[in-house]
Amino acid sequence: MGNPVNYIHKILLFLFLSILSAQDSVAVDSSQSQSNTKGIESETISISAVVKTINVAPTAYRLSIYPRNHPAELLIQKIFFPDEVIQIIIPASILNAEPLGNVAKLEPLGAQYEPQYRMFNSGGEDIILQAFTVLVPVDILKLTVLEEESGNPIPFSIIRVTQNGKLLSNAVCDSSGYVRVRVPVTRNKKDPVLISINTEGKFPTWKGHVLINEGVSEKTILIASIKLDNGETIYQVNDELVSFNKGPENGSEVLFLLNIDDQIVISRVAGDRMYGRVRVYLSNQETYTNVYGWILSRYINILE
Repeated sequence: MGNPVNYIHKILLFLFLSILSAQDSVAVDSSQSQSNTKGIESETISISAVVKTINVAPTAYRLSIYPRNHPAELLIQKIFFPDEVIQIIIPASILNAEPLGNVAKLEPLGAQYEPQYRMFNSGGEDIILQAFTVLVPVDILKLTVLEEESGNPIPFSIIRVTQNGKLLSNAVCDSSGYVRVRVPVTRNKKDPVLISINTEGKFPTWKGHVLINEGVSEKTILIASIKLDNGETIYQVNDELVSFNKGPENGSEVLFLLNIDDQIVISRVAGDRMYGRVRVYLSNQETYTNVYGWILSRYINILE
């Protein structure tokens, strides 16, 4: 049997070498892990957004990122409060590499705000989305304006929406006579709004009361041209809130007020006063009627 002391020394030496080997292995694994972590970190990308608000105060914002061709496959979603910086950091490799292949959807919370969308490329640099603007929640009226006689569109008509004298919305039709009119939900929803359509002299200004439904609705308005009788001439109002009176004398009953660009058909002149008719659209009956009266000549110009 060998020397027991030498045997113990050999065992201790073996244990010491085993410990050193294990430490080297841990050091190598740690180094590889740090290297891999740096590699992963270098492949992340940040997506940032700025939100502007106009007369609104959302309680929070929900930002979602997904591929444009697979909207159901959500990549990431996060909620931000108004005082937070809106920024998401994700692995760049999960983004869609196709041109404009990714979508950022921003949903303002706290009221019936419209969600907004931004498409963007994956790229290799951090992404700053085009600024979002949050407006008062609205109902949408898809409006089409056509000629009654021919059915052709009346392009570039100017749309004005009011209620009880308060302006709610302005819009301009496109070349096909179509426009999406945004009507704030803060209006009195039980009462109709007054829609005014100015065709820049092509037709008389159309005015009618319309009850706007919640959400998205559609309406087509047909505007007819004025047919003139012998001796009649079309004039245009050149000022706001011009009295259209029942008689020519001072203090005569005011039938209603006319606004700039309204048209009036004149058939008689008496000094500085003119007699004629204004065509009025009856919303409930969906038909036109003529109202006859007097107006001061200084408030109208002949329509060229």
